[in-house]
Amino acid sequence: MAYSADFRKKVLESLTRGLSVRRAAGLFGIHFMTIQNWKTAADRPKVPQIRRPRKISKEALLADVEAHPTDYLHERAKRFNCTPTAVHKAMRRYRISQKKRH
Repeated sequence: MAYSADFRKKVLESLTRGLSVRRAAGLFGIHFMTIQNWKTAADRPKVPQIRRPRKISKEALLADVEAHPTDYLHERAKRFNCTPTAVHKAMRRYRISQKKRH
């Protein structure tokens, strides 16, 4: 159950006025760990996470398959600077078949 931002603010203000976490939990009818989590989340600065792009573009993958039709997943992964699993999932997502051994 998600609580509104106003309710969270009211609970945290009650703590600054001297109310203990357990007493505030009883007063507002919520679990004390919920208040504790809100308190630690409010103290922690929000830092944006730097992430790599999640998807390999279809055009780039098709061009790579046409240029290197017999390469293994780990070879493609080196060129795309990602893991072989990411290349495999992208190939499945775009329905590109892998090389077949005869």
